[in-house]
Amino acid sequence: MNVLVINGHPNLDKSFANAEILKLLEQRTDWSVAHAADFAGDIKTEQQRLLDAELIIVQFPLYWSTFPAVMKEWIDQVFTYGFAFGPDGSQLKGKKLLFSITAGATAESYSETGFNFMPLENYQRSFEHAFKAAEMDILDTVVTFEMNAIPEEGGDVEKTIALAHQHANQIIFAVKNTVNAHIG
Repeated sequence: MNVLVINGHPNLDKSFANAEILKLLEQRTDWSVAHAADFAGDIKTEQQRLLDAELIIVQFPLYWSTFPAVMKEWIDQVFTYGFAFGPDGSQLKGKKLLFSITAGATAESYSETGFNFMPLENYQRSFEHAFKAAEMDILDTVVTFEMNAIPEEGGDVEKTIALAHQHANQIIFAVKNTVNAHIG
């Protein structure tokens, strides 16, 4: 199966969780990985990657409850009129998609009484918008909370790496099982 992972982290040199997840996916699978931060403006190449993939995994850390700016810029540039939306529809219509998200905060912080003021599902509507507008088929969202490795913020590197391993395993499992049910 042709799986494309779009990495939305702006700088993997400063990442523990996302860097570890991507390293594990590259070691354990034959999936292609593209980095939104490396996008140099070749829109047609990025669009062709999306068209060639049978499944797209959008991997990113939550930054203020959405994807990083580099991911937003990639979407703004690649999801063009006539490709991802417009009167003739979307060339991505029906394309299978999986969100893979890391969060430094606790799951409990995503509530009306928590630090983030709303459930994650409320924020999720926003970051799903472009993909739903492109009529893509969102199969699942895998979120792992408490992936904070910064000791000054109460984080724990060892715990974050362990959670990254669990997260990578969940993604691989989701692709093997959920997608087989949808793609055949």
